Amino acid sequence: MTDVLAPHPARLSPRRTQTRRRLMDAAVSAFAERGIIGASVEEICESAGFTRGAFYSNFSDKDELVVTLLRTEIDNQYQAAEQAISALKAAAGTSAETLVSIALTAFEDAGRAGRDWILTQQELLLYAARVPAVREAYLAYSEMCLKQFSSLIGDAIAYAGLEFTVSFEDAVTLLGAAHQQVHLSALLSGEPLDSRPMGVLLLAITRPIPDPE
Repeated sequence: MTDVLAPHPARLSPRRTQTRRRLMDAAVSAFAERGIIGASVEEICESAGFTRGAFYSNFSDKDELVVTLLRTEIDNQYQAAEQAISALKAAAGTSAETLVSIALTAFEDAGRAGRDWILTQQELLLYAARVPAVREAYLAYSEMCLKQFSSLIGDAIAYAGLEFTVSFEDAVTLLGAAHQQVHLSALLSGEPLDSRPMGVLLLAITRPIPDPE
C-alpha cells in the first residue's frame, strides 16, 4: 500500500486542481451509490471524463483519494465554522440563545451537503475504520486540526457569553455526533435539515460565564 500519510500536495496548477476536483466529485457520486469498495477507479475516471492515467497522476491509489476526501471534509467544516462565527459576531448584542441559533444556521448553510456527500461521509468513516493506514492518516490530520478548532470554537462560545461545562474534546464529540444525526435524519425523512437539536445540545453543555467578582 502507498503512503497515504503523505502531506497535502504542493501548490497545484489551476488545470490540475480542476482535474483533481472533477475526480473527487465523481468519486463522491460513485461512493454514495456503490460504496468505496464497490466503486472502481475505472468507474470514477469514466464519470469524470478522464483516463486511468489522469487518476494515477493525481492519486497513487483509491486509498489516497479517500484520505484526500476525508481531509477535504475537515477543511470544509473549518471554513463553515469560520463563516458561522462571522455571522455570530455580526449579531452582537442579542441573547446567547439567538446567537447560538444564528451561528448554527450559518454553519449548516455554509457546509450544506447534498445526498451524495452525506452518504459518502459515512462510507469514508467506515472505510477508515477498516483500513489501518487510512485510519492513521485521518486521525493524524484530525488531531492537528483539533487545535485550530479549539481556538476558533472557544472564542465563539466566549463571544456568546458562554463556557463549556464539559471538556472541549467531549463537546466536539457530542456536537459532531449531533451534526451527523441531523443530516442523516433529513436524508432519511426527506424533510429540510433541522439544526435545532444541535442548539439544544449546545445550550445544555454550556453555561453563562460568571461575572468577575
